[in-house]
Amino acid sequence: MAFRKSMKTFLFALIVTLLLAGLSVSAQDAGILRVGMNAPVVLDPALHTNDPETALNRAIYDYLVEVLPDATIAPNLATDWTISDDGLTYTFTLAEGVTFHDGSAFTSADVVYTFNRLKEVSSPALNLLGTFEVSAPDASTVVFTLSAVNADFLYGVGARQALIVKDGQAQPNVIVEGDTPYVNFNGTGPFVLSSFDPGARAVLTANPNYWQPGVPALGGMEHIYIDDPVAQVDALISGELDFIFKVPSQQVSRIEGAEGVNLLQIATSQHPVIRIRTDEGSLGADPRVMEALKFATDRDFLNDLLLEGRGVVGNNDPVAPVFSYFYDGSVENQPYDPARACELLTEAGANPLETTLYAPNAFEYPDLAAALQQMWAETGCINVDIQIREEGYYYDTTNPDNYFDVQLGITGWGARPTPQILLNEAYIESGIATGFNETRFVDAEVEALVAEARQTTDDEARRAIYAQISTIFRERGPIIIPYFAPLFGATSARVQNLTMAPFPGATDFRTVSLGS
Repeated sequence: MAFRKSMKTFLFALIVTLLLAGLSVSAQDAGILRVGMNAPVVLDPALHTNDPETALNRAIYDYLVEVLPDATIAPNLATDWTISDDGLTYTFTLAEGVTFHDGSAFTSADVVYTFNRLKEVSSPALNLLGTFEVSAPDASTVVFTLSAVNADFLYGVGARQALIVKDGQAQPNVIVEGDTPYVNFNGTGPFVLSSFDPGARAVLTANPNYWQPGVPALGGMEHIYIDDPVAQVDALISGELDFIFKVPSQQVSRIEGAEGVNLLQIATSQHPVIRIRTDEGSLGADPRVMEALKFATDRDFLNDLLLEGRGVVGNNDPVAPVFSYFYDGSVENQPYDPARACELLTEAGANPLETTLYAPNAFEYPDLAAALQQMWAETGCINVDIQIREEGYYYDTTNPDNYFDVQLGITGWGARPTPQILLNEAYIESGIATGFNETRFVDAEVEALVAEARQTTDDEARRAIYAQISTIFRERGPIIIPYFAPLFGATSARVQNLTMAPFPGATDFRTVSLGS
């Protein structure tokens, strides 16, 4: 079995190398950055969620404001903004001289259309934006009126799905027949889509009319879709790729020992969530089942085994240690206690617990699933079958065994600039409708605290609220967070000025260049 698996990986890597070899020289000569990643599935800029989808849209479109890698907010299509004293009105002034790829002028009407469309299609961005109205008093001004104070509203304006599309663009990113198949990929962004082969590659060329002077520095980019993360590393080391992200921790030592490549590592709030559905009739409807899984999970051991201790074990809630001011390290989480796990399952009438654990083929998550299977089996009362799904398939909710619908699964959560964003997206009732609250966790006390934190602009008061939320998650939360992981990426030595974003699909390539 192991031999067949290794041969399959070798042959796949060989095929990728042969396919790319003919392009490598010409790509280098033309200043083309070759980025390896999984294939995107959901292309709509208002609905995409994972890194490859974000990377494609990030190249073609622009945001009103930028959420920088250090979690600060910077101007972009909006050059500046003001906030009313009551915190309910945000007024943005727009950049001048901006055009879409089709040559039409960018105006406030495009912003109004974009944000109203987010509401029409129930975009995940609404978890951050909350309730608002948007208007345009003139062509260069946009006004957002909020129904209640939202301390993180600017992060909503810069949400990954809040990319500005042209007024009236009803089918963004839909390929059409004819001589102009990519006419619907019409943004103001630094790159123009010139070729797209789903599952294989996207070719992007530099926008010669980009509104910011001197960028992009590249002649273009190629997004090369390789679902096998080991094959991505192989292609980077062999010189066929220039940048990869989401490198599995088991591959870090290979990259560190290779010539001509540089390892990138940043501390993040990125984490896998081991989660259970809690809605009526589901596996975790009785909270004692999830509490049993917590007692059956040795998180320190998993961090050492899977990340070689590079991660950080925090609490079983999304307030990560990297959010140092808001993190409460005094919360006492369940220790590893297999006997107590079995007692709880007996109390819940679920001993033995037999079910299926689903996980995406990304990072070290297949190995995490295998480690959990063995660890839980050693309790004598928990037996799980493992099902691994390709990342694009797993996160596509139109598939029958997607991450949102399975009873017990591992979900990869990328970094967010504030803990409030994670709470808004995944742990309150509104997150069910937007496809992020996969646990179906609805807790009246948590709902009230998250709503209070949303309207609290004082950091000390917010810290106290998050401490209460952490305590509730310890008692009845539907998740296990084994560790908060650093993000690993890698570049060829010739890549210059690349700052990998904590959510790597959001990396800004405008100033990236290639040396000799």
